[in-house]
Amino acid sequence: MTLLLCGAVLVPGLSGCSWPGSSGATPPPAVAPAALPKYYDPAPLVADVRARTRLDGGSTLSVAGTLTHDGTTVPVTGDGALRVDGAGDAPAVRLLLRSGPSGTVARSTEIIRIGGRTWLRPGDGGWGEAGRVPLPPEQMAHATLAANVAAGVDPLGAVARYPDAVLVADAADAADDAVDGTPAVHYTLVVDLVRAVATETDPARRAALQAQQRAGLTRLSSEIWVDAERRPLRSRVRQQLPDGAALDVLVRYDGWGAPITIEPPVRG
Repeated sequence: MTLLLCGAVLVPGLSGCSWPGSSGATPPPAVAPAALPKYYDPAPLVADVRARTRLDGGSTLSVAGTLTHDGTTVPVTGDGALRVDGAGDAPAVRLLLRSGPSGTVARSTEIIRIGGRTWLRPGDGGWGEAGRVPLPPEQMAHATLAANVAAGVDPLGAVARYPDAVLVADAADAADDAVDGTPAVHYTLVVDLVRAVATETDPARRAALQAQQRAGLTRLSSEIWVDAERRPLRSRVRQQLPDGAALDVLVRYDGWGAPITIEPPVRG
């Protein structure tokens, strides 16, 4: 009753409401939330996020974005999971990707990546290992799209591979943000393409980087949203695909610490 009466008589210019045990003292100020940790050097950022994801072990995920080719843009969606290897190897990924013009039945491809091996199941077909089982031409484009998205869901995969070529783009690019209501810091990380080419030892990856150089690119960018516990909440994948299409999708990580198991598929 005391609180109700105090609220009722407050008007501009008047103050001084007490509560039992307060002796008329001014209420203590609210404690401001702790500031989110921020990094301006990419090395500790990558190290801390890597350590956190290895500790958690894995997460469910979802993707949503667009694929643009020859002036036509189609939606791209999907869901799946990744399992982070405590030894530091590339995460295992399971993903069901869907894409197609609005108003049509979306084409789907399921993909599993473990280590250096990739398995695909286009539509309602059976599983086949990439590089060993040829795909019909009408399935190849979507399978390539699915493989590129699956390769990009590792939140720090692109930048962690080239640690000596990475920098935080600008101090302003470590910005406070929120992902689904959770406070986070949004980072834009940049990979110097010339340095990346110089340090890349895998022939296929090196050739892909050189092709991007010839297309006029000088740097690759990666975006990541990190919470107070150094967990990635969201990342952005932007790629130029071999057929000239441009891919732009957001990846959301919805359950770090979930028990994730990813195994090679049973053929058929």
